[in-house]
Amino acid sequence: MGVEIQVDHLTKSFGKQLIWGDVTLTIPAGEICVMLGPSGTGKSVFLKCLIGLLKPDEGTIMIEGLDIANCSEKDLYEVRKLFGVLFQDGAMFGSMSLYDNVAFPLREHTKKSESEIHNIVMEKMDLVGLVGAEDKLPGEISGGMRKRRAWPVHWSSTLRSSSSTSRTPVWTPSVRPSSTS
Repeated sequence: MGVEIQVDHLTKSFGKQLIWGDVTLTIPAGEICVMLGPSGTGKSVFLKCLIGLLKPDEGTIMIEGLDIANCSEKDLYEVRKLFGVLFQDGAMFGSMSLYDNVAFPLREHTKKSESEIHNIVMEKMDLVGLVGAEDKLPGEISGGMRKRRAWPVHWSSTLRSSSSTSRTPVWTPSVRPSSTS
């Protein structure tokens, strides 16, 4: 599944420093697109524009028929629910268990019962090979386990920015488990 992302004439700069100039591309729903480049070339800036954390100087970013570069905060909030973001180093709430870190967005953005949330969380923990570690705190697990926990497999699209690999893939998975709808 996933969502199509259309970028037209995107330009972003910070002061006199041009980061992206007149970029146009389409990322089809369900396709994998990878951005490669050395540190400091604007990969994370591009991703932040795609989810509305940064506003481009010019251009449009269309997701589900909505130009997120020029939409209301309310509409932007709704579009952001379509995406999961894997932060550098697998950012998590340090005082919450892996289970509660995975359950957090479900509790915040859905009206699912705790029983439904439990089933979804355990399905996701199984998908990333972390069943048995759900009660651990982030400080008690390896870096690889943190990144696997942070992978937000219950959203329709995933954007990943990782300084540890000097690569910033943009991924829209072609399979979305029906239990998360």
